[in-house]
Amino acid sequence: MAYASTVEVSRSRNQFRVTITETDAAASSEASAIEIGVKKFRVLRQVCVLTAGAGATVDPVLGRVTNPSGVNVCVENDTAGATIDSAPTNGVPCFTDTGFLYHRSNVNAGTDNAITSEYLLAVGW
Repeated sequence: MAYASTVEVSRSRNQFRVTITETDAAASSEASAIEIGVKKFRVLRQVCVLTAGAGATVDPVLGRVTNPSGVNVCVENDTAGATIDSAPTNGVPCFTDTGFLYHRSNVNAGTDNAITSEYLLAVGW
């Protein structure tokens, strides 16, 4: 099978929940452009769980361009693990010119991985 991702964005006033479900994920798999429609926001929580497959760890990154690195990273995990749950105090401020975000789970092995990720975002800084 081929890589597939489902993205659901839920908004309640100034807060967003972005849920990403990936199947047949490999190291370079990336969720398609995630439209949040705002430019200034804070990432309050990052959760990424490897639920099945040959991989042992994920090391997620959320950015404002495809294959985010350097200044284009909004939030990046520090240490890979099977379950990542990070909630920085007061959140991490981020800005995107386009209102779109890009997520990579960065699984360490295999091409048959199932991964569920969730980001909690707040509008503004």
